[in-house]
Amino acid sequence: MTEFLSALGNFDTQLYLAIAAQRNIVTSIVAVALTYLNWNGFYWWILALLLLHSRGLTRRGIAATGTVVLALVDAWWVAELLKLVVRRPRPFDALTASPQLLPAPETIIAHPSTYSFPSGDAAIAMGAAVAFAQVSPRYRWPLLLLGVAAAVARVVVGVHYPFDVLGGMAIGTISGLAAPPAIALLRRRLRWRAFVVPHTHWDREWYEQFEVYRARLVVMVSRLLDLLERDGEFRSFTFDGQTIAIQDHLEKRPEDRPRVEALVRADRLLIGPWHVLADLLLVSGESILRNLQEGLRSAGELGRASRVAYVADPFGHPAQLPQILRGFGYDTYVFARGMGDEGEEVGAEFQWEAPSGDRVRAAHLVDHYSNGLPLVGPSDEPPVTLRRRVARATSRMLDRVTAYANGDAVLFMVGDDHVEAYPRLPEAVAAMHRAFPSVDARIASLEEYAAAMTVGRGVITGEIVRGRYRPILRGVNSARMWIKQENVACERLLIERCEPLDAFTGGAARDELRALWRTLLQNHPHDSICGCSIDAVHDLDMRPRFAFVRERGGELADRLARTLAGQGDRPMVWDPLPWERDAVVDVDGAPTLVRAGGVGIAPLAPTPGGAVAAVGEGTIENEHLRVDVETDGSFFVTTKASGARSGRMNTLLSEGDRGDEYTYSYAGPTVGSVGTAGRRRAAVVGDRATVIVEFDLRLPQGLRGDRLARSPELVACPVHVAVSLDAGARRVDVALVLRNEARDHRLRVLFETGTRTLTHVAGAAFAVLERQNRLPIRRKWIEPATADACLHDMVAVSGPTRGLAVGVDGLREYAVLHDGATIAITLLRAVGFLSRGDLPERRGHAGPELETPSAQCLGERTYRYCVVPLDDHVDLAAASRSIREWLSPPLLVRGDGTPRMFVAFARPPTALTMTSLRAGPDGSLVVRIANPTQDEAVATLRFARQIASARSVDLREGEPDLGHIGLDVVRTAAPLDADGDAATVRLQPYEIGTWLVRLA
Repeated sequence: MTEFLSALGNFDTQLYLAIAAQRNIVTSIVAVALTYLNWNGFYWWILALLLLHSRGLTRRGIAATGTVVLALVDAWWVAELLKLVVRRPRPFDALTASPQLLPAPETIIAHPSTYSFPSGDAAIAMGAAVAFAQVSPRYRWPLLLLGVAAAVARVVVGVHYPFDVLGGMAIGTISGLAAPPAIALLRRRLRWRAFVVPHTHWDREWYEQFEVYRARLVVMVSRLLDLLERDGEFRSFTFDGQTIAIQDHLEKRPEDRPRVEALVRADRLLIGPWHVLADLLLVSGESILRNLQEGLRSAGELGRASRVAYVADPFGHPAQLPQILRGFGYDTYVFARGMGDEGEEVGAEFQWEAPSGDRVRAAHLVDHYSNGLPLVGPSDEPPVTLRRRVARATSRMLDRVTAYANGDAVLFMVGDDHVEAYPRLPEAVAAMHRAFPSVDARIASLEEYAAAMTVGRGVITGEIVRGRYRPILRGVNSARMWIKQENVACERLLIERCEPLDAFTGGAARDELRALWRTLLQNHPHDSICGCSIDAVHDLDMRPRFAFVRERGGELADRLARTLAGQGDRPMVWDPLPWERDAVVDVDGAPTLVRAGGVGIAPLAPTPGGAVAAVGEGTIENEHLRVDVETDGSFFVTTKASGARSGRMNTLLSEGDRGDEYTYSYAGPTVGSVGTAGRRRAAVVGDRATVIVEFDLRLPQGLRGDRLARSPELVACPVHVAVSLDAGARRVDVALVLRNEARDHRLRVLFETGTRTLTHVAGAAFAVLERQNRLPIRRKWIEPATADACLHDMVAVSGPTRGLAVGVDGLREYAVLHDGATIAITLLRAVGFLSRGDLPERRGHAGPELETPSAQCLGERTYRYCVVPLDDHVDLAAASRSIREWLSPPLLVRGDGTPRMFVAFARPPTALTMTSLRAGPDGSLVVRIANPTQDEAVATLRFARQIASARSVDLREGEPDLGHIGLDVVRTAAPLDADGDAATVRLQPYEIGTWLVRLA
């Protein structure tokens, strides 16, 4: 042993001498700087104070700073005590005293007077760095590198052997790892206010159909009402933040309505403010508003709505939601999914900011909406057993929740999917307090917690769509894509036809419209619209609802249009967009260029435009663009003004998918359409030129038996592509029909942008958002981020001189690849399971492992999209406008030929968009306009008659008692500047404005 230690010491000495021999002026300066900055932990103390300043004097800020300080001090004391035990001389002393060794190199700092092993400075540096890495993981690697550098500098300056430094680093690492548990023990002994919120998360339909769940719901609600009426200690119950579940119960048990009303008015039963718990990313911004409006209205009919905006389980949160919530008076948002590493910085309570600058207080349920479920036990559990179980559970619950709490208020949600109220919860809460006297535990509501919660200094801006703590499951963007397409068509029918036509014909269809919206909203819960339920839910429950809205909404729109157009058979056009434009509409089978002048009905007025032409079987052109279509359906666009030719557009790419309805999981090989020899023909009909290409895309039949790769057997999937160019358009339209015969794959269409960028923009609810092209890799997350994201209507990549915008009709998934060089739009994702637990992209299951053959999306599928090349003549604003015109063309109607134009933006073109025009109270018009851009926008809105009055309102649209929530009006846009028949609209970046306008 002595020989081994002697050899180890000799090696340490030789390594020390070798490092000293390699010193130069640069390494010496750096080492000296690090040494003096690390002296007694100087810059670690500075960083600790900065950490405290960034998080504020909250409990979490103090705990994080205390973790670093404890690790630093503990490491230093342990190192100093060990020095007195080991008593190893410094190298400059040892080498001088041993003439048989090489001469000691010169040190480049003053000689320390203490012993050498272990290095106290290395212990300080690594203790603080490791502690910092745990409390502030965003800066983990820079701080760890700084700690290692400061430790190694002690060898470079000549005052420590390498093993001294390694010993100090080991002590520091242990101290840094031990500090968080030590702080956790101290945290347990602090006084806490625990708000125990009993609740249920009631998926209306998921792995069972609606009526199956409703049968359980009626039993559950009946028992709940009995419990609340019987036990006064069971102070309140939160019914999932939605109202529709209570309404579903009352449809079966109408005699329970007085009991429900009494409990709601007594603040014992908390309902709303949402009508349904929708997926907030997939639906339009207007649908989010109608969801809240209907939820508040129906909750108000039963008493009042909850004053806290709670969402149990949506798979992400849109950027503009804080502004929407403020528009209804809400200032607190409680949610359970979507945070990334920023959650480690801001804690559980923070400020969430919309792009508009509006903020709400947000509470993140780090351990999900079932974090208090361990309090629940068997109903016949002996009291002694209950107390022991609750004591053990509370210890774990406190350690998890208090680590993220900024104040002394912590939230325990006692509930889960489809669970009933736990009758012995008051007993369990009393057991919590008995086991932990410092914890003031009480059964409470989210409103009580919101009044007590402390919000830290942290601010999160924009979307919340990450998966560090819970899977974000955004593969649902493309699961059962037909659902997304149907929903967009229904939204557009109600918003662009039914509501404006009703407003212009007297507003008598209010009840019909409410019924249509209520039906459509039933398809918006996250398990419904996301396409992640069993086949029967989507095919037997949802499809008839869409059909009802389509049929009844279409009938209503036609009836109102006939009323507005008057008696007669003259061709007229209804235009849903508020600006003058030329558009191609189908007139007796011939695409015809017509002039439309804004929202209203006008006589059909064909307008002369540039000619369209077909050259050969694969080329079409108008005055602006030339499109060369290949036999595989791809095409190239040449801008005539500049002669610039685009990259390849419209390439189909099929990738194997071994995932489930929630998550895409790659399986090779990848198969594309490039080079496929199809049949091609070109034609000109009226003011539209079209190339039609038909070919068979041969794809693997499915997955192999082991599900690791695709089958070698191929099946033919016939494809019909129509590439069209309208007269006067700077846009190329594509209609694609696919008969899918392949299983277990994702089919995307690719577009080369002709440029490379760091960011791109994509449409979202009330905004066009800038997003990063590259996402950091986070391997320890529950579900790491992917390039796939949700879009509304358009995505664009814009470089210094060129770029590309792609418009989509009802498609909700895209990716920007290759640093902006490629835009990929997902057409379909064919999978055969609701959930699987063997995916490398996500930890664990997202639901029950049930087969879903209908999710393979076999059969004929239809898609529409368009491309707009960006250049000196077409910028992002013009491209967005062109895509909006393509999505909302004028519609042919018959009438008396009298023009009835109602509202339009005056020229020049504006970035503002009118998102709603409908009947308001007392004969007024509700006009909502959004500025989806980052710049202030001003426009003039011209009406058909003089403006009698106009006032700015919040999103309750002139109903201040909506929901009887008693919250202040806190968010309205600037008033309109009305002058005669014109009104000037001025909106700040990303602002949403709503006005009640009364015409003379």
